[in-house]
Amino acid sequence: MTRRRRLLVAAALAVALCAAYLSATTGHRLDHGSSWWHGADAESRTEGPTTEVRFAFNPGGQVTFGASIRNPGPWPVTITGVAGEGGPGNRHVFKIARLAVNPADEATAVVFDPAAAAPFRSIRIAAGTELPVFVTITIPDVEMAPGSGLFFDDLSVDYEVLGLRRHQRVPMGFRLLVQSASGHVPR
Repeated sequence: MTRRRRLLVAAALAVALCAAYLSATTGHRLDHGSSWWHGADAESRTEGPTTEVRFAFNPGGQVTFGASIRNPGPWPVTITGVAGEGGPGNRHVFKIARLAVNPADEATAVVFDPAAAAPFRSIRIAAGTELPVFVTITIPDVEMAPGSGLFFDDLSVDYEVLGLRRHQRVPMGFRLLVQSASGHVPR
């Protein structure tokens, strides 16, 4: 084989490997997990395929809920950040006050235990496992008509897979609703 031919074969292999790497990492998606959690200050309701977790509107107050994030695999990922979504034009209406996790391992089921939760920091999730995340949000002081509400149904997750940084809106598996029964006008 001539030197030129070896160089062409090596270049073709390098391009194929780069294309396979990019295809594998950009195609890797996270999903909602098998469970979720809310405290006694909320109620849940399921109608058809939609489950809704409702909290009462309390401007400036905080509510905590839990959602699990599943890594379907085939590679481990490192979750580096989580943010709440919601509001018109994807503005962050709800501000996250605190994130905490119950690290899960492959041998146990997903458990939401607020007492054992540790503050969030970058965490590796093996392929096929879930991470239970507690999210405490601050309710905004916005004008609300009687019976209206603010909601979101996904989390904005930053993660790394095979060294490539990714960002994805991961569904929570339920819709979180903060509802104002009597309306509200900010002071």
